[in-house]
Amino acid sequence: MWSAAMMMPAVADFVPPAEGPVPFRRDKLPVDVDTMTALSRQISVLAAAEEAEKPDELRSVAQMAALSLALDPANRQARDLIAAAEKGDMPDSPDSKEIERARTRAWQTLSWLEMPEAGADANALAACLGDVLAVADPGHPKSKERVSELGAWKDWVATKEAFRTPKEAFRTPKEAVKPADPEPTDTTPPEPEDGGQKAVLGLALADLEAAMPVWVHDAETGVESLQALKVTFHGEISGKGRTQLMIPGEGLTQRMAKPFQALEKAMEARHGTLPAGLTVSLGFGKSSYSLSRNGTALSGTAALLLEGALTGEMPTAITLAQVGEGGKLELPPKFWKTLRALSEMPGGGRLILPDQAAEFLPALLTMNDAAFFMKREVVLASTVDELCNLAAAAPQGPAGDAMKRFGEIRKVGDGKPLGTFVAHQATQQRLKEVTDLMPKHASARMLALQGSGNRARSLARPVLAREIRRSLEPIAVLMTLKQEEPTAEAQLDKAHAASREVLDSLTSYIDIRDRDLHKAAMDVTDSVRTLSRLLSKSENENNTMAPKKNLAAKAAREAYLKAIRELTAAAGDEVDYPLPRGAGGGN
Repeated sequence: MWSAAMMMPAVADFVPPAEGPVPFRRDKLPVDVDTMTALSRQISVLAAAEEAEKPDELRSVAQMAALSLALDPANRQARDLIAAAEKGDMPDSPDSKEIERARTRAWQTLSWLEMPEAGADANALAACLGDVLAVADPGHPKSKERVSELGAWKDWVATKEAFRTPKEAFRTPKEAVKPADPEPTDTTPPEPEDGGQKAVLGLALADLEAAMPVWVHDAETGVESLQALKVTFHGEISGKGRTQLMIPGEGLTQRMAKPFQALEKAMEARHGTLPAGLTVSLGFGKSSYSLSRNGTALSGTAALLLEGALTGEMPTAITLAQVGEGGKLELPPKFWKTLRALSEMPGGGRLILPDQAAEFLPALLTMNDAAFFMKREVVLASTVDELCNLAAAAPQGPAGDAMKRFGEIRKVGDGKPLGTFVAHQATQQRLKEVTDLMPKHASARMLALQGSGNRARSLARPVLAREIRRSLEPIAVLMTLKQEEPTAEAQLDKAHAASREVLDSLTSYIDIRDRDLHKAAMDVTDSVRTLSRLLSKSENENNTMAPKKNLAAKAAREAYLKAIRELTAAAGDEVDYPLPRGAGGGN
């Protein structure tokens, strides 16, 4: 009688992964240690679920183990897996629920890592993670899109050929672990009440996440900066009642109720209906969402997340838009300031803006930032429906064709001087083809305008007012500064220098009719410099310096507030920019 070992089929040799070169650095990943550790465990679970007998299967196990250890060198499960694979003795497969949970969470993390805003190291990790998930979950829509490996595995994991040396397996047969039968569910869709579209039975994805540019305030430095925030989505269905929204943070759920109701109606119109008793929970990890700084801009990203949950397709774009009445897209608060800050951030990808953004975009050309439209594919949308269509990985119809053509233009222009490239007759023709197919392709339209040499030489007054107001932001310290502070003089000098640097850079973009706005800001910087010089002087015998300092401080504050009022009136966005604290209003 043959032994059990002799009855096993021949399998390929397992080649353990090397220690590197790992194509990413853990300390440069935009995720915390807990997330890296959790992702490492999830990949280990998927590795243990592999058959691991054929060369390509064994290589996949080696890739998964390598990735697990790169994320968490202390992952004992991954090291034990490698040791067992070398002996031909793979562990029992985890149960089906654990496997499915690991797949779902790994896909969620991938959706964040592959966003351009996440950075080069995160994108390198995403390329490797996408490779192993395509093997571990071949039925996923993103797996079907992957035609070849994208990760940098060379010299880290051996090629498939190295796993082809046959030998007898050393492991003994194990009882196959059958996936747990799913609980029977009623898949019969409910009859439409009025003969309309069929109701959505559930969510294709209960958990997913997307990146969103948000304004964050650093309490220690007092600096406000635009950062890529990871917004998480979790959906639950009770089967009864209307859709509900839950957002952590005091008052956020209530303040977001109106735009979310508009979003809900737009999604019902798009999908026929929403699952009964749907509860949407949005989260921000260890970060927080500031309503005072970002308003209801979250509603635009919520639309992309809800669409992904309903369709199972992860959004591949970011948006600077908020949802208004009737599902129309509107400019979010501080749009111009956000757009300028986004231009300075690394990364690229597709950016979807409301139609109203069109009047601001030529100003980027005036300010010599045409590269923004090559780095990011900027497109316009007027409704939630358009937003969701354009955020798809491969939009349908003329828009999809236009985006493919624009991708080819970007590829050809990579590394070439932008001005010369977009001015070339062939490029101008290709850009026209894109805008003919998709009139709202803002990047193609703006690059064509740049190449034609017909861009505006001065900023429109509303945009100029916003830029000048932005230059005065450092001087806001004036409103809370105490003259007796040892660092008061230094703070004022720093604010003066920062404001003047921006103001001086704007002089070439100002129409003669708008010089009054610039002069008002210059008066503010002059008053700050005067106050700083007075603060540097010691009190004299007659005690006359203190009154002079107080008068100078009062004059500087009044000049600042007057300028902010005038600039905000010219910008036409009084709702977004109330007066600073200490001036009868709050931010």
